[in-house]
Amino acid sequence: MIALCVLSTAGLAPVLADQEDDGAPDPSRGLPAYLEHYSRPFVIDGREFKFTQKYYWHRLFHPGMKDKVRGAGVLMASFVLATRKNQIQADVAEDDTPSRERFFRQAQDFGGKGIVPAIAVLFYIGGSAFHDYRAKETGFMLAESGLFTGILTVTGMWILSEDRPRDGGRLHPFQGIGHGVSGHAATAASVSGVLSRMYLQVKPEDGRIRRTFKWIGKGFAYGAPLAVALGRVNEQEHFLYSAVLGMAIGFWSSNAVADAHGLYLEGGRPRLRPASVGPILGEGGGAGVGVRWEF
Repeated sequence: MIALCVLSTAGLAPVLADQEDDGAPDPSRGLPAYLEHYSRPFVIDGREFKFTQKYYWHRLFHPGMKDKVRGAGVLMASFVLATRKNQIQADVAEDDTPSRERFFRQAQDFGGKGIVPAIAVLFYIGGSAFHDYRAKETGFMLAESGLFTGILTVTGMWILSEDRPRDGGRLHPFQGIGHGVSGHAATAASVSGVLSRMYLQVKPEDGRIRRTFKWIGKGFAYGAPLAVALGRVNEQEHFLYSAVLGMAIGFWSSNAVADAHGLYLEGGRPRLRPASVGPILGEGGGAGVGVRWEF
């Protein structure tokens, strides 16, 4: 089951936002001193990059119970929506208004026109320029999330190769790259978990005003992709179920990347650490302990 494992459409963004409370380490907490080295311009922690990749793909193919439940919810909801896809599109077209069309046409730009990659680049360059590890790491995490999201989205487009609603919506699985998963919705959602977890975590020491602004920020981080998804449906670019699948992929990927970052920081990786320890026997009968160090 390719990792469209996230949750059902009802309450999509709030439930995904709850992943922050699943016990995963807070990736926005204080940084180990040695990691400040990676706030230097254009220096990347290659070990974290490898750790994130391994964590992401392992979690994708070996999901936990919560991922399985949420994924099953998404797939079930998408299946139900797919069975009524033409009726839903007809209702959307019938109820459309000029003002609604203008709003959704502008909203969906967030998932295209290179806006999301530009946000990642700005965070990365800004963090590098000002030696700000969190901003720089956020940019790198956004790039990772976008990459993983893109891989799953294109895979989904191939599996669910489908014509756009305005072109008839014919489904022809495994026959080229179609439109069965919304790339705009997935791209927009790929920033949600990272930004929320790095900057919008509500902490016990936060005052009422700070908490309020953080919750508003969370609402925007998870609400903007929803507007993008609805815009794609309103413009007859994707069926509703395709937009739901795209959002699910983006939301899941962004939170998985944020989880990996938090786990990496919690594990801590000292600059010099013992890789193996073993006994040593001397020629004269003496004994000792040998240690191999990994730099």
